[in-house]
Amino acid sequence: SSNVEAHQYLARGGKKKDVLVILVPEHLVPDACSQVYRHCLNLNFRQKYKVYDDILALLHDHVKLGPDCKTIFVTSFNQFKKALTYDPICRKVRPHREQILVVCDEVDDFLDRDKLVFNICCNKSNSFDQPTMDYYHETSYAAYHGKAYPSDACDSSPNPSYWKELHTKFVAIFHEIQDASKSLNKSFGIFNEKTLRHCTTSISHDIEGYKALIARPYESVNRAMPGSYYSDVERTIFLTFVILSEDIAKYNELFQGERKFITFEYWKEYLAELDYDELVYGHDSLAEITEKHPHTLGGLIKFLYVIILKRMEVRDKSKSVNSVDIIFNFDCIGFTGTPFLDNYPTSDYIRHQREDDIPPCIDRSFYAYTNEDLPQNEFENRFYRFQGQNDNVKVKYLSSDFMNDSLKRGEMETLEAIFTQESSSHDVMSIDEVKTAPFNVIVDLCGIFKLSTIYDVRSSILKQFGADCFHYIYHIDQIDGSDRVLCIKTQNDVAFDEEFYKYLCRTYGANLRDKIFFFVDNRNYIGKDVPYQLVFQKHFSLPLFVKSVVVAHDVEDFSKIWQAMGRSRTMNDTTFSIYKSSISGDMNGEHGSEPIDIKKHPLTKLLYTRNCDCKMAGNLSSIFQTLIALYNLSKNSFYYSDEIVNTFIEKMEKTIMKKVGRLEEKLAAVLTDHIVPARILQHIFGDKFGRSSNKAIAENSLSVDMVNELVRQIVRQKFEQRLPSGDIYDDYIRFLSGEQVSLMEISYTKQQQKQKQKQKAKSQDNDTMDMFDKRHQLPLGKKVEDYFASTIRMEDDVVKKMLGLPVSIPIFMLHYSGGGRQNVINVYPTVQFMYSHHINPRYITEDVRSVLGGASDPSRYYEDFLATAAAESKMEEIGRKADSE
Repeated sequence: SSNVEAHQYLARGGKKKDVLVILVPEHLVPDACSQVYRHCLNLNFRQKYKVYDDILALLHDHVKLGPDCKTIFVTSFNQFKKALTYDPICRKVRPHREQILVVCDEVDDFLDRDKLVFNICCNKSNSFDQPTMDYYHETSYAAYHGKAYPSDACDSSPNPSYWKELHTKFVAIFHEIQDASKSLNKSFGIFNEKTLRHCTTSISHDIEGYKALIARPYESVNRAMPGSYYSDVERTIFLTFVILSEDIAKYNELFQGERKFITFEYWKEYLAELDYDELVYGHDSLAEITEKHPHTLGGLIKFLYVIILKRMEVRDKSKSVNSVDIIFNFDCIGFTGTPFLDNYPTSDYIRHQREDDIPPCIDRSFYAYTNEDLPQNEFENRFYRFQGQNDNVKVKYLSSDFMNDSLKRGEMETLEAIFTQESSSHDVMSIDEVKTAPFNVIVDLCGIFKLSTIYDVRSSILKQFGADCFHYIYHIDQIDGSDRVLCIKTQNDVAFDEEFYKYLCRTYGANLRDKIFFFVDNRNYIGKDVPYQLVFQKHFSLPLFVKSVVVAHDVEDFSKIWQAMGRSRTMNDTTFSIYKSSISGDMNGEHGSEPIDIKKHPLTKLLYTRNCDCKMAGNLSSIFQTLIALYNLSKNSFYYSDEIVNTFIEKMEKTIMKKVGRLEEKLAAVLTDHIVPARILQHIFGDKFGRSSNKAIAENSLSVDMVNELVRQIVRQKFEQRLPSGDIYDDYIRFLSGEQVSLMEISYTKQQQKQKQKQKAKSQDNDTMDMFDKRHQLPLGKKVEDYFASTIRMEDDVVKKMLGLPVSIPIFMLHYSGGGRQNVINVYPTVQFMYSHHINPRYITEDVRSVLGGASDPSRYYEDFLATAAAESKMEEIGRKADSE
């Protein structure tokens, strides 16, 4: 923009901005780039500006920041953090950061307490000896099978207390993963074909990822690695044992490659009931062996577990950038539909060395905390402000405790139980005597339906309502996240695009909402049903979502429940049933009570206030990352270089306390030597503790000395080296640990399960292509000295020119009659067309490759193309004359 007043606002109290960094979640980067290209390029052509879709372009000398050229970068959260670990980029960005504006979409995700930090690490092999691996096995085995600490095996180790503490930790993790929706299957078993919904085409992809699951920690890789999203290596090690015990078939291929290394001594001790030669040189798979000889399972698990531990990589060096670093260093604007955020000081607050109360980064007037004990009318007023336009939402909460039993019978039995529950208070026969459904939308928030395919859902609907109730089922494709509609009668699965939506409206009119069932899985991708809901309501004055069932079960986070409800963009006109565990008494609406205004329901108040409490408290990771960001701020650095690289090894080798002590001193010194970071931390603590329902915390004022001591306690707790002190600091640490009940934080930066396949653009014309057989592949390339420089001028961009070249072999020939003669139209593809999903791989033959051999000389190539096309035309003319004669 060239608008002076707009730039005054965009300056955010700092200097005029000439660099814009747009941050979005990774799967939305292509869409964000499209928006920028579509809109920004039409704004102002009088000034020079450039748009980059790769933040790492800053590494190139030609990319300069300054007022001579406005610059826009579109990138993902983690890619921006990664860029700030490169010293050349830091040297370029740091002196110019006051001229940079960061615009962050989905800022609640950006500041999610479990996703704050991003680590860039180099790895090395571990140096575990055989006894150490035996200790890990014995400890994991005992915790998994409910046995006591294996003192006989571990007390001979150099550090028995470590293994005793580790056993306690493993037991706690094992209890945590037993819950139906917070289970191993959801958190860690994402490559288990028996436990997660997926299409058959992605099984090989699953297995490849699963083979890579070698207990490698989240922090030890440049990107979040499939199979391990935990910075807690000990947790990863134990879950690897659990998966070996519960799904050993996934390791068939690993076993096949390693079975020849089973020694005679190991066989004699653990696997003697098998024939040695058959075990080592045979062809039976691991799963087949354990099925025929179940008593060998323990020995085979130990054999593979040791191999996995041997291969485990550990960190060598590490740099980390977290979201708070970006908030502290850049002027930022954020957008969110879930406005529950921690409050951080802005860059302008820090720039002016302020020491007063931190201004709220978001309007918190609608927050409601437990310690306020609000009267019902005041709570309703605050919740009304939170709702915005969705101010008349009707809801009924129902107990989902029956799912604990129904899930043992099967997932579709659970869905049928929901149908039955909803039908009990619904008129199930229409005038035409066609059975109607009690609802037409289900949002599986907690991932109850992991195993079921959309065809299972179809069968359940047919069984419950017959073939004349619903005609179509909307669902989200498991591979690319695209919108699909399954025809119940024909089982045809087609894209849900504008053309098909219009066809449905022409066919059914306002009755469409009675003929399509929306099945939204726990990914809850924003789909094309969202705009169509608004169009449908505008056209027919009716909601497309009649009634939505949200399966929350054990999800306590009201933000997520509200997001799941928000799948309906007509919330005021849609009725909701929310299935939640542990509902009793008047809160349970299963006895036929009518839906009521959501803000009047007592369970809403309980969930909402609990949500505000938890979002405000954060967790130990978020407060620790805030400490690190304040340290980085004092050192004028975007990133932090960890000294404690492998926590679990330091604990095992008894060196952890010394390093934790050094880290304590380093962070505490920041508060002593720099008044602004000290005041910021004091304000953050005061804001959090003042909202606590624990009066001892809320009413106790924090002195500077107490803040200093609390920082030390947080560091010790972070690395699990703190012992209960029996004083107020126990309460502080428990409060800062968020949802954790105990003082031991089991997992530090556990991320939400990510999809193996990134969500692709939802367009029907999305240009993606499957991997072709080698004989149909078309590798093309051109070597240039500086590719970036060659792309600046169109006439020098050889690669772009090559993509626009036509191929002189027709891809399609249309014969038609006209004017008493036969004619033909030849359609010639460009090179770029052959890299789209429209191409038939059989078209790419040796003749095509031969034609493209001269692609490096475009002018000569075009002459050859025109000559070939003319010759083809002449041959066709001769052919027509011969036919007429």
